[in-house]
Amino acid sequence: MLDNLYKKLYIIFISSIMLVITAIIGVLCTNSIDNKQRNDSIFFQRLSMLMIYELENPKNNPQMVIKPYEHNYSIYALLTDTQGDVIYQSNSLFPTDINLLLKNFSKESNMGAATSLNQTSATTQSGIVSFSGVSHDTYWGIPAMIVDKNGTVFHLRLLHQKETAFELIKKQLPFCIVIWFVSLLGVTIISHFLLRYAMKPTEKVLKSQKDFIAAASHELKAPLAVILANNDKINDLSRNLPDIQKASHVIDTELLHVSKLIKDMLFLASSDAGTRTINKTKVNLDTLLITLYEAYEPLCSQKGIFLDADFMESHFPVLYTDPECVFQILSIFMDNAIVHSKTETSIKIKAALSRSSLTISVIDYGCGVSEKDKPYIFDRFYCADKSHTDKSHFGLGLSIAKELAQSLSAEIGLMDTKNGGATFFLILQKNESLQ
Repeated sequence: MLDNLYKKLYIIFISSIMLVITAIIGVLCTNSIDNKQRNDSIFFQRLSMLMIYELENPKNNPQMVIKPYEHNYSIYALLTDTQGDVIYQSNSLFPTDINLLLKNFSKESNMGAATSLNQTSATTQSGIVSFSGVSHDTYWGIPAMIVDKNGTVFHLRLLHQKETAFELIKKQLPFCIVIWFVSLLGVTIISHFLLRYAMKPTEKVLKSQKDFIAAASHELKAPLAVILANNDKINDLSRNLPDIQKASHVIDTELLHVSKLIKDMLFLASSDAGTRTINKTKVNLDTLLITLYEAYEPLCSQKGIFLDADFMESHFPVLYTDPECVFQILSIFMDNAIVHSKTETSIKIKAALSRSSLTISVIDYGCGVSEKDKPYIFDRFYCADKSHTDKSHFGLGLSIAKELAQSLSAEIGLMDTKNGGATFFLILQKNESLQ
């Protein structure tokens, strides 16, 4: 039980922390991309200022000035005189046609830079402009008017392709993935130790509780045996005293109920402690099912219930399993079916062999199990029938059947019977059989 709780808490804790870490990494990546684009913009502006400063010197050859910027920083430059004649033009390697880019650039730059570029007394550099191409590519552009020391006026247009967010993410993705997996490893290790430490008090209390139940159940067996023996003596001595006989019978019945409860509690205690042993051997399923039928047919007849055996015509392979466990599971199914079946109804024991498994079903036509009770029907101390007053049932039978099935690596389940009732089934894998 604690292991299942630990697994659920472990998954929830790690998932929650990793969601937070993923969100933080996402925010950091977004901020990093914004900062990178902002820094690239500032760097482009500084490069343009250096280029313009060098072009203001008439002794410098424009081509010699622009070439290093063009090759080292992928900057496109177009230098023209006041008449529009090209003095220098870089080769364009942009995905969009350069003429279209220059046209888009002119539209954007004229919005905020027309006034400053009309001045001719000194070099003027407009602010950076952002615009788009036709292939989801985006660019920065800077327009400038350069007046060299001789008073000659030039017009300069500088373009630089921006890295897209996708390109920046691709560069950061390996680092982010490494950080994410390192975080996952760290959170997994820390969560393991924290949850184990946090659950130690609970484990200690549950262990004490299990030890107490096991010890108390064991200690109750001895006085219960003494009471049963003495009650038998009273019963023998009071054969001619009906009232005492009746009281003795009631005592005997109640003691049998308590004895069954103690037996069930000892089984669950040994199961929780991991001391329950499974003794697998060769089992003839035909014989086991006939034994089950013969054990319950008189009880069903006594209660006016017809017991049907839907397996007599079949022959089943020899199984390698624990016969006591299988018989106990089927006995629990039968007890449950008898309790919830009315007089003049029937119960069917059915066995079916498939290619990979063997399914044994106990089918009743009683009141069935409601949808709200189905998820909890195999839980300890859960009673679906809240009005049921039969003290021989404590909500342990089906939980014991589940424990036994798990120990056999088998599967049990419940489904509705057609026309009303419940069908409990046990599935044994065929690899447990000896062909």
